[in-house]
Amino acid sequence: MRSIVLAGLRAHLLRLVLTGLVVVLSVGFTAATLILTDSLDEGSRRELAADADGVDLAVLAPEDGPLPQAEVAAIADVDGVAAAAPRREVELYTVDDDGRIDPFGYARLVAAPLGADVPDDGVLLDRRSADRLGLAAGDEIAVATADADEVVALPIAGLAEPSSDAGDDPELTAGWAVVREFADPAGATRVDLRLDDGADADAVRAALPAGAEVLTGAQLGQWLIDQSSRQEALRIPLLMLGAVSLIVAAFVIANTFRILVAQRTRELALLRTVGATRRQVLRGVLAESVAVGLAGSLAGVAVGALTALVAGSFLGAALVLTVTATTVAWSVVIGVLMTVGSALLPARAATRVAPLAALQAVPDGADSRTAGRARIVLGVLGLAAGGLVLVAGAAAGTSGGGAGLVLVVFGAAVCFLGLLILGPKVVPPLVRAIGAVAARLAGGSRSTAELATANAVRNPRRVAATTAALLIGVTTVAGFLTVVESSRQSVRVVVDGRVPADFAVRTAAAEPIPGDVTRAIEELPEIGSVVQDGNGLLAVNAAGGVDGEDARAAIVAATADHPELSVQSFAQRRADFEQDLNEAVNVVLAILALALVIAFIGIANTLSLSVHERTREIGLLRALGLTRRQTRVMLGVEAALMGAVAAVVGSAAGALFAWAAVASVEELEFVVPWGQLAISAAVATALGVLASIAPGQRAARTSPVMALASE
Repeated sequence: MRSIVLAGLRAHLLRLVLTGLVVVLSVGFTAATLILTDSLDEGSRRELAADADGVDLAVLAPEDGPLPQAEVAAIADVDGVAAAAPRREVELYTVDDDGRIDPFGYARLVAAPLGADVPDDGVLLDRRSADRLGLAAGDEIAVATADADEVVALPIAGLAEPSSDAGDDPELTAGWAVVREFADPAGATRVDLRLDDGADADAVRAALPAGAEVLTGAQLGQWLIDQSSRQEALRIPLLMLGAVSLIVAAFVIANTFRILVAQRTRELALLRTVGATRRQVLRGVLAESVAVGLAGSLAGVAVGALTALVAGSFLGAALVLTVTATTVAWSVVIGVLMTVGSALLPARAATRVAPLAALQAVPDGADSRTAGRARIVLGVLGLAAGGLVLVAGAAAGTSGGGAGLVLVVFGAAVCFLGLLILGPKVVPPLVRAIGAVAARLAGGSRSTAELATANAVRNPRRVAATTAALLIGVTTVAGFLTVVESSRQSVRVVVDGRVPADFAVRTAAAEPIPGDVTRAIEELPEIGSVVQDGNGLLAVNAAGGVDGEDARAAIVAATADHPELSVQSFAQRRADFEQDLNEAVNVVLAILALALVIAFIGIANTLSLSVHERTREIGLLRALGLTRRQTRVMLGVEAALMGAVAAVVGSAAGALFAWAAVASVEELEFVVPWGQLAISAAVATALGVLASIAPGQRAARTSPVMALASE
């Protein structure tokens, strides 16, 4: 049987290439996520451990507060200590372009590590922030203390690479003399020590303050790693999106093997005739799926490693490419199990091929079977149960999501599963309906459109499975776009509703805005109204006919003696929020595009195999007068119909699930992005048409005589 399996792989190699490509893409995404997060994690671990390089002992502050300055000085004076580096991280406010303290802007001031060359009166600014702010060595960066009582200009002595803990906020590295001026409460959280050559570490440890926790350099490195944040915040959402591509791939693979089994009816029946048992046939088909899954998974790991390397360079992170045996094993196991699981039902169908089937002609792929009663009942129950949970989650209306959002996600999954189960019953009527409309609009090509519609629905299970792959991607994209647009519009409504003003004057200090400042702003001719909300905020509206920039300039001038007061435009705040949101949306959509690409391959795969099994039919149509152009149009319409059904149903399902998700969060208001949904639907339909080009060319080149002679 082994030789038969190998011969089958060689004989159907080209047909399995697209299936293998689907495995490569889906497993590659999962592997890339695991490798990228592992690599970022390893880079962070090495960088954190490097902070302990050259440290012989480290004294940690107690949990109730930092080490006082007197104690820090006493530690540095212990016999045997060659050098001491007090460590502390302080959060500061940044200063905006008006020279005002930004209550929403922060900078990290970090004490320099042991042996670092940092001037006593200057700071090192991370290169990423320097590029963003347009600063360089020799410039100054303005910051404010945590209590916002004064603005300080710190000279930039040089630029440094950002640390592993650096986010989007500026990171400043300075000597202890600078850091201690901003530390509140005063003191160090840790003191790193380097001992004299030949000094007794135990003696130094004994001379340190009683009760202090002292670590060796190696222990400090591990302590820093344990205290650091890991990459789970990046890993989990990427794996969730990767699961979408895996599910889509499963449908594509199952559909491919179903077609391959149907095409090989005579071959499998002949094997049964010469003595092959049902178990041997089952094992043979599953062996082919294992081979495809294993080869595709290994290639997917390689693609994932390359993708992780490229993604790491775009992230600007210190990436140490780390491909662990665990990552490779999980990726291969996922890929093989997904492929074998997807091929299991087609393989079981292969065992039902009777030996007498070898005497019949090769089937043309038509399958008149529709959804059975069990499938219909199960699908309806899934829709009903999922719908009830969906409505319950939407009615919860909890602040920030919470349990209601969890119910919505679970209900949407169950509801969508019911929809997929009912696919063979639901999709063909929709294809006929859209095909009828297309036939009316086709004009002279009406007969071709009608023929394409009939061909598309002749195998309900196949058209449902092919559409399902694209349906998952469209539903996910439509739901995501709807939630994003609802969030965007909700921010505008909430901001404008709670603070219906043009500007907000905020204070970064603990005290409220002084009354004389409020009166000074009210008396400005450029200002129409001022409302104080009691939370350190003034809502200010410009007077009628006054330009917004002029009104803002007047407010800035009136508060010139108060650097703790910032003047913010609500329009600018909304624009900044929308820019950040758009960047996140673009990243997620780029990832979700992978699911659409896999679905595209699935449609192309289905049509290619369909053309192969319909060779005689196409030859007969060509002999009866169907032109090459009409052949290409026929297959294009078939693919377009499947794409259109996925677009319509997916957009509706995605919008429905998004409505429930938005309704489960009290702060959000539901908005349907009709334009974006229309674009995503058009893209899905276009993907179907593009997928038909190569199979259409092959079908058009089919010679009628050769096609009629084929078996």
